[in-house]
Order: sequence, then C-alpha cells, then structure tokens
Amino acid sequence: MTALPPATVAPVTPAHAAVLATLHGACFAHQPWHRPWDRAAMAVILGLPGARGWMALAGTAEAGDGDGDPEAPVGLLLVQAAADDADILTLGVLPGAWRRRGLARRLLGLGMAALRVDGITRLVLEVAEDNTGAVAFYRAEGFAEVGRRRGYFCGEPGHARDALVMARSILPGATDAGATDG
Repeated sequence: MTALPPATVAPVTPAHAAVLATLHGACFAHQPWHRPWDRAAMAVILGLPGARGWMALAGTAEAGDGDGDPEAPVGLLLVQAAADDADILTLGVLPGAWRRRGLARRLLGLGMAALRVDGITRLVLEVAEDNTGAVAFYRAEGFAEVGRRRGYFCGEPGHARDALVMARSILPGATDAGATDG
C-alpha cells in the first residue's frame, strides 16, 4: 500500500456545489441504487437551514485527481442540524487509494466536534441495510440501529432497499450509541 500524504479538511459553502456533486457521484457510483446529487441539488442542500459540510482535499498533485490539482477533493461529509440532533446527509470517500485510510473516520470526527460546539448532542443517519461496509463502519463508530425505513433507497423499479436508521450520542465521553431521552 503506497503511503498517501495527509488530506486537509475544509468547510464547504454553496460555492462548492459543483465540485461536491462530482465528488458525491464518484463516491457512490458503485451502488446501483444510487442517484447522485447534481450541482443544483447540492446547492439547495447546502442552502438548507442548519446544513453544514466538510470536504477532504488531497495534499499533493500525485495524490490528487491525476490532473495535477493539489487540492483535489477526495471525501465529503454533509449534515443538517435541527434542535439538538443532526442528520448525516452523506459521508463518502473516493473509491481506490483514499478508502480504508481513516479519512471517513476523520471527517466524521471533525464534523462531530464542530456540531458539539453548536450544542448538537445526537447524530442520526440512514444507511442501506445491504451496504455491509458502511453499516460496519458506523457500528465501529458507536452508532446503533434505532429504526428501519422500508423501501427508503429507490433505484431501479422494483429494487427498493430498506434503510437502517442509526444514531449515536456525540456528547463528550459518550459510549451509548444513540439512546437519548428526547
């Protein structure tokens, strides 16, 4: 495994909509049920009340997009906060060299720290029940299943997939995965 330079993580704004749409499509292209968000959808999402996001950027041209871009996007996390909860809208890392190097964990950790400062106490998400890698990742990060949404992910007609609803507390020192009193 070739060593990659560390990625930098930066907050995103609606001005990043086009690059985030491209990145989102590339991160999930292997999932047949996935419908990538285009630039317009990404701009709407980033303009929603409570929406925040972060993008991981490759540290060097060699690790970037192959076109010599030293700031090539390689991962993203988008959330939407309301009251004391936040929903993960998407978390992805480019397939290939950047996967399984802790970048999703880093994005999640930085996002949770920023949300905690804003008074968020719980993080919630939906993940396709058959996306075993993502389910395992979230469980390892302290998320627990708190519900299920039947037919939530719709791809080809007749091939809807159920989503597991997972949650976890993001309070400092929390080990309980998602249970709250509210």
